[in-house]
Amino acid sequence: MTVSVRSITLMAIFIALNMILSRICSVHIPFEGVESIRIGFGTLPLVLSGILLGARLGFLAGLIGDVLGFILAPSGIFLPTFTIAAGLHGLLTGLIAGSGKIKECSRWRMYLAIAVSQILVAIILVPCLLQWHFGIPFWVTLPARLITQGILIPIYCMLIFAIVDRVKFCYREQSVGSSQ
Repeated sequence: MTVSVRSITLMAIFIALNMILSRICSVHIPFEGVESIRIGFGTLPLVLSGILLGARLGFLAGLIGDVLGFILAPSGIFLPTFTIAAGLHGLLTGLIAGSGKIKECSRWRMYLAIAVSQILVAIILVPCLLQWHFGIPFWVTLPARLITQGILIPIYCMLIFAIVDRVKFCYREQSVGSSQ
């Protein structure tokens, strides 16, 4: 698998945005001394990387973003299971949206990719990991997660569609410019 310079650059931008939005621009809600809920747009760049760059690079962006974010701004202990969960945001959206085939990805397929990844990872997987690692009951964090994702999923859909629509426009402009 060869990776273009454009893909590496986009991935670096998405990783940086993920670290900033997750670690600095989020509201952290602790439960029994453990950050159990994080409200913000930290996963937005990971979802976007899955849609624009494909499942593999989206997964890699999530992994690298979580590890670098922990190194630069640690909160608690490092648990690789949460790193894998971060990578799953990019992986799932990339698989469902069409693995980086931006020109072929429909609006509804993007919405489905965003909703499925957020439901599986943010609503189901992360609370299971919190229960497994820290003993926080699944049902304690579930109501807040349902409300949060009920608000974030539509916002993610609107933002990502606007960004992807603009990127599609840039690709069209570029292909028109290169054919002249």
